[in-house]
Amino acid sequence: MQSAQGMPQTDPLAQLKDVHVPDNVDVWPLDWGWWCLIVLCLAGTISLIIYLVKKHKFNKPRRDALKLLGSISSADENWPMQINNVLKRTAVTYFKPQEVAGLYGNSWHEFLLKTLPDRRKTTMSDSLSILHSQQYAPKCDNKYFDECIQAANAWVKYFKVTSVMNNVEKQVAQKSSLLDPQKSQEATHA
Repeated sequence: MQSAQGMPQTDPLAQLKDVHVPDNVDVWPLDWGWWCLIVLCLAGTISLIIYLVKKHKFNKPRRDALKLLGSISSADENWPMQINNVLKRTAVTYFKPQEVAGLYGNSWHEFLLKTLPDRRKTTMSDSLSILHSQQYAPKCDNKYFDECIQAANAWVKYFKVTSVMNNVEKQVAQKSSLLDPQKSQEATHA
């Protein structure tokens, strides 16, 4: 084939070279984004493990108290005192011992109620009152055993660990600062 100018025409397809196949993409070495993802996943996993271990250790006295409460029966002669001892030991473990160990009577009963979440206070108030009254009764009435043991189990499961006593201390400090304005001014300027 010749063109109009007399030059031989070459096939343009013959001038094409084969398609250059790119090298295979290797998995290794990883790109920086993958390294960041790996580090974040490892940090998250380690943090989760640490959190779960701490939570497990923190709740061990609760689990032990529930086991002890499960071992108390209505056939025991002084079951209200045994239930109260388990509650007191649990409270001393989670709250300041010097503040909780000295509580008894109505102050102990109020402490138990104050450490409960608000939605449980109304339902457990009567049961804890019965436990309180049975403690000081000359002879225990076994018809209240189930209600008292359920209340004790519920308290151990649901009490809030935020210190009620710290709130009481703050209120006392506020009251004392109201009584002595000189000290309150010094505290605010310090």
